[in-house]
Amino acid sequence: MQNTAVSTYNQTLATFGYDKHRLKIYPTLVLIIYVVWILFMSITENWALFRNYWPATITMLFGSFVAGATAEGGGAVAFPVFTKVLQIASSDARTFSLMIQSFGMGMASIYIITRRIRVLPNVIAWVSLGGVLGHVLGAFWLIIPNPYPKVLFTFVTTAFGVALFLSTYVMKWAPRDNLPDWGPRYQVVFAAVGVFGGIFAAQVGSGIDAITFMLLTLAFGLDEKISTPTTVIIMATNSWVGFFLHGAVLQDIGIMWNYWLVAVPVVVLGAPLGAFVTSRLNRHTVINFLLLLISVELLTTLWLVPFRSWTEVGVTATAVLFFTIWFWTMLHYRQKRARTMKR
Repeated sequence: MQNTAVSTYNQTLATFGYDKHRLKIYPTLVLIIYVVWILFMSITENWALFRNYWPATITMLFGSFVAGATAEGGGAVAFPVFTKVLQIASSDARTFSLMIQSFGMGMASIYIITRRIRVLPNVIAWVSLGGVLGHVLGAFWLIIPNPYPKVLFTFVTTAFGVALFLSTYVMKWAPRDNLPDWGPRYQVVFAAVGVFGGIFAAQVGSGIDAITFMLLTLAFGLDEKISTPTTVIIMATNSWVGFFLHGAVLQDIGIMWNYWLVAVPVVVLGAPLGAFVTSRLNRHTVINFLLLLISVELLTTLWLVPFRSWTEVGVTATAVLFFTIWFWTMLHYRQKRARTMKR
């Protein structure tokens, strides 16, 4: 069913003459974005913004590459750097991450689609649908107070890194390249993951991509080279939702516009570059790069973010325990499924 969806998707694009012009779409959009951005910066005389907000440009040089190359998202770099190093409020760092990913991961998504890098369309559709609901819930009602967003982000990601390491280098399971028997059960599962991931992304600016990646790799054993571009597109769509909510509904972007303006020209090139590099690497290189990022995130949190009360320690420990149990359950499901398929 999953392969049928991919085939139908490709046939639809071919019907509209997509094949003839697909390789021109990404460079054309990049050119348009640069022309509009240069005109805007010149007319509004905003070139001086680089004098004060250059850290955002430097941050996203690396962050945008990570956004396209891994399931971590650009927010996985922007959020910790903004909150830990630049001492920017978690809510503003979250909003910036969503804004910049809308363009960076959006352009990476276009690159992935036009270069026919393999993804899972059904997973993208159902996680994205759930993600819309989750992001709305997280933006308006299920709000996590400071300092928990940045701490939870780190330790949940660390728990995933441990599970990924065990899955890859201890259990050494061979990766799969599809999801067989796609049906209503999968739709419910991935929509629910979208809701949960959308709530998390509404707090820290990323997360729906990482959570989907966890499910695909740990529970279903999908090849990371397929899971990664799939989650890049999912994070891009969820970032568009968040950008719209904060820009048009909540209207709380404020000074983050300045940070966004100096980073946009970097991310529209960096994120697609990350997607291109990942598509050319073997899966173990992708995994090792992801584990390195998770290690750096953990070490910087332990160094830069103090725990001021036992309540913070307790909440963090509870979250880590919850996700550890969830990861173990996914690994157990994968092991059980592998045994069943051998019979």
